[in-house]
Amino acid sequence: MERGAILSMRRALLLLVLLFGACLASAGSQSVVLVVRADSSVVDLDPVTVRKLFLGVPVLVNGSPLHAIRNRSDARLDEIFLQEIVAMTQSAYDRQILIGVNRQGWVRPQEVETNSRALDKVNADPNTVTFMWERDVAHDPKIRVIRVLWND
Repeated sequence: MERGAILSMRRALLLLVLLFGACLASAGSQSVVLVVRADSSVVDLDPVTVRKLFLGVPVLVNGSPLHAIRNRSDARLDEIFLQEIVAMTQSAYDRQILIGVNRQGWVRPQEVETNSRALDKVNADPNTVTFMWERDVAHDPKIRVIRVLWND
């Protein structure tokens, strides 16, 4: 093989290694976080309280009721919600919500289909709590992360 061909192969190999490294870096860990408005009085919620909140059970902080927003902006986030936050299948969750609404008078958590809508709801009310990918709120000064709910 001639020298020029060897250099071209080395460059191609180096380029592949760099591209592979960039792919690994961008596919790094992901986290789902519980968020509130930056000036909210909500400091932290334990996992049991978070579960109750998203099942529609009334949760008070400093005497004020919290409002849960279920973020359904992507299928993976929805899957994590069901597995890690409420620990139920979709049908079991729907049954629990229906029982709570009909028998206890609880309020069904609102659902939104986009991150921007979830952020609008959080920004409008300091007692609103939702969950989203950490990367979607990492640099938003109007939002405060109060708990990491899931890591990959």
